[in-house]
Amino acid sequence: MTAPQSIRELFDQLGLQEVPSPDDTLTMEMPVDERVVNTAGGLQGGLIATMADVAAGQLAARSTAFGNAIATTDLFIRYLRPIKIGPARAVAAILRTGRRSVVVQVDIYRGNDDQLAATATVNFAAIDPPA
Repeated sequence: MTAPQSIRELFDQLGLQEVPSPDDTLTMEMPVDERVVNTAGGLQGGLIATMADVAAGQLAARSTAFGNAIATTDLFIRYLRPIKIGPARAVAAILRTGRRSVVVQVDIYRGNDDQLAATATVNFAAIDPPA
């Protein structure tokens, strides 16, 4: 694997991609293989958090007047069980949109049994575009 030249290329190398989802949600999947697991054989926790942040950000950008002029202000994640068989699936749904912020809930499921493996809440703030 060569070093990615962009964030999009990194996501492509990881296999992180959007898949069809029900209205008002956004779903992303990522394969689980030897490149992305920790020493215990589970999907590395930072990649689970990345899935949550990317899925939440994509949904927030598409579903609010802020568009891409948002920045993650905090991400809280609770890991519930390991993801050893993929694909890992992140399902994002907006909890609240304010005047200058949006809060998104993301549930991450295991591919082999659809058990909830992690849950995250991601907050975004609207930012002023550069002048």
